[in-house]
Amino acid sequence: MWNTLGTMLPISGEVYEEKLITYEKWQIWMDYQLSIGKQPSEFRVTDLQPMEKNAPEVLLPFYHQAAERFVLDKNRHSYKAAVKLLKRLSKLYKKMKQEERWEAFLEAFTTRHSRLRALQEELRKGKLIP
Repeated sequence: MWNTLGTMLPISGEVYEEKLITYEKWQIWMDYQLSIGKQPSEFRVTDLQPMEKNAPEVLLPFYHQAAERFVLDKNRHSYKAAVKLLKRLSKLYKKMKQEERWEAFLEAFTTRHSRLRALQEELRKGKLIP
């Protein structure tokens, strides 16, 4: 079944996604989403909840890449969306008991984007930095 669905892509995309979720193949599902360029904002929270519950580490690159893409847009609306994703990342890291890794990432992120005043303001409003 997997080979057939894989060779029929992109026509079989929706069926392929459904089957991956049904059979709890989280990593393959996430790799597929990243490869077709989907954003976390294209999903409902309820769509991603099974992954947050069963395999939260799978969502980390999805949220990291999306937050970086939002910052590249360089407008306040995108910065707000990035902060929203960063808050979700914070919850995931806390759930996985990797707070040190989160703090290291956030410090590197704020240092890398320290010249973007609007982003820094949004990070403060979101209470991610003091």
